[in-house]
Amino acid sequence: MKKSKEKTKKKKLAPGVCDFCWEEQPLCYICTNCGLTICQRCFIEHQKLFTRTGVTWLCINCCSWHSL
Repeated sequence: MKKSKEKTKKKKLAPGVCDFCWEEQPLCYICTNCGLTICQRCFIEHQKLFTRTGVTWLCINCCSWHSL
């Protein structure tokens, strides 16, 4: 049962192309609802846009909250 849950679980962190800087990065935050991808560098540079606490971040595309 545990393996089937892991396979269907969407990734929150993975390498990808950032939707802000359009560069391929080794670590990106990915919205599990809409797929918006933000690299760690852009997330830190624009931190006030994405987070109000150090625990969650807000997807600016679909307005859903995600834990870090």
